[in-house]
Amino acid sequence: MQSIKVYHAPSGQGPNPWKVVIVLEELGLPWEIVWIPYGEIKSEPYTSLNPNGRLPAMVDPNKNVTLWETGAIINYLVATYDKDLQLTYGDDRFEEKWLLQSWLMFQMSGQGPMFGQKIWFTHIHVEQNLQTAIDRYGNESKRIMGVVEGTLRKQRQKLGLAADDPVWLVGDKCTYADLAFVPWNTLLGSMFPDGSLDLAKEFPEYYRWHLNMTGRPGTKKVLEYREECIRSMSDTGAQVVSRQKDARQLPKYEKSVGVDNA
Repeated sequence: MQSIKVYHAPSGQGPNPWKVVIVLEELGLPWEIVWIPYGEIKSEPYTSLNPNGRLPAMVDPNKNVTLWETGAIINYLVATYDKDLQLTYGDDRFEEKWLLQSWLMFQMSGQGPMFGQKIWFTHIHVEQNLQTAIDRYGNESKRIMGVVEGTLRKQRQKLGLAADDPVWLVGDKCTYADLAFVPWNTLLGSMFPDGSLDLAKEFPEYYRWHLNMTGRPGTKKVLEYREECIRSMSDTGAQVVSRQKDARQLPKYEKSVGVDNA
């Protein structure tokens, strides 16, 4: 089987491509990252792969399929390659199979945009200390975490799990819907650099859930590779930000939540 290509930009801090890579690794599929400078993603030839000019795009040479948008890519990978139902459910658990889609869409429409805007206004926006925006997106980010927290708590009660047992968004196993949240979760240190979030205290189920995912061998392998890329690659994203009229600077790299950065 040929490697499935995932497009990303140096130095790899952008979270969305890692969502796809985690699913690939968890499914045991061969993958490779095609590194493309941020300055080239808004023009050809990349926009032939992703007309939105964002990251990632995926090229599967085994099926001659090119896709963009992480939700579409994850759905494709699971439908095409997860025949053993490692990260999903089958028609024998029909409701749970489709409930996973609600959580994947919630990650894409809720967690990603709200976390991203919190980082933007905290660190990057040209007008500094725009506190109303920082507060708004900080509150929305915490609301998103609260939705997950409440669901995990209900799942623990429903399944009669002990406090140290892993609990998941849907059913009784980790699925692609859970894993989709991991890369953005790792940025919580950058999102709340002032210590205004104590994740373990404010959202204990969410915190344990994230640690249970980052401890999985496949996910851990990907996140360790991500850390290596961030440490070793030059950040071309800084060059692009320096040319944007509404941007100031990229945030200082903070230790990824739940990842061994040693």
